Amino acid sequence: MFNVGSNQILLLTCLALLIASGTYLTYFRQQNTLNALEQEIEAKREEQENIRTLQANLTKARATLDTLRQRWRTRYKIIPETVSSPAAVNYLTELTQTGFKTFNVTSEGVEKRNGYSVRTFSAEGEASFKSLYRFVWTVENSRPFYRIRDLSLSYLEKRTQDEETNRTTMEVLVSFQMNVQAVFGAVDKIEQNRPSDEREVEGLPVVQTSTSPPLPSRVLPDPAPERNPFYPLVFEQIPPNEYGRLNVESATLVSIVDGRAVFETGDGFERVAEGDRVYLGRIVEVNATKGRVVARLNKGGVVEKVELTLDADSLLQRLRNREGQNSGGQQE
Repeated sequence: MFNVGSNQILLLTCLALLIASGTYLTYFRQQNTLNALEQEIEAKREEQENIRTLQANLTKARATLDTLRQRWRTRYKIIPETVSSPAAVNYLTELTQTGFKTFNVTSEGVEKRNGYSVRTFSAEGEASFKSLYRFVWTVENSRPFYRIRDLSLSYLEKRTQDEETNRTTMEVLVSFQMNVQAVFGAVDKIEQNRPSDEREVEGLPVVQTSTSPPLPSRVLPDPAPERNPFYPLVFEQIPPNEYGRLNVESATLVSIVDGRAVFETGDGFERVAEGDRVYLGRIVEVNATKGRVVARLNKGGVVEKVELTLDADSLLQRLRNREGQNSGGQQE
């Protein structure tokens, strides 16, 4: 017959056997199974991490693709699949119809580069500075992908004398040499197939018919700058007096009347006021109180202020000489 103490001992013995059996089964018999499960769990974790990385890369790739697609759709230059030599020569010749004395173009051949081709032309001739700047601006900033390389300029000055008026006129020209490159044959499409979700993909054409630049004018160079960057700052010789204006340096200031300066020249008297044009410049000051006249002259790029003053003694002497000549004529 069992008593309370023996029952407790029996229960403790069963509990110890149960714990020992569980420990044996868990750490000895099922160790391989646990290791396999832990490896599977680790593999699942790595797979989840790879999925997160792929999702992040996909999001970044989509953003990059959207940016590239937007740049492609709004690209400034157009790159045709091919450019023939006659077509390029015609295009360049059309840009030189006005303001060019001569314009000679020679094809230098085609060069294949990394992902595109370049057809090069050598050009030389003579033109006005304004026309040459307009040509360079149009080639560099219009949508056809042309560019200018190795531009060389030389100043030309042509003077001619009119036999009837005996006046000399000067024509300022620029002699130029350059290479003009036409770019063509670049990769014409970024994406050919539709995505798996059948979203609409806008076409990416190579050639666009619009010839006007799509960019705002503020991001382009000034097509008509106040100072032409090709124009010389200083001339080799002073420009001639083409329009027969008053030469204040050779004329004689004889009087200032009613805000006008009176000059004596070989042809008689001429009157000028502030702001009036004279040879090489303008009159900037006429001061009757001080008997002074100031002219601002641009002598071929060198700007000078020329100040002329009334000489009372010389003026009086001229008047006396003139009176003497008049008296002599009357006596005769």
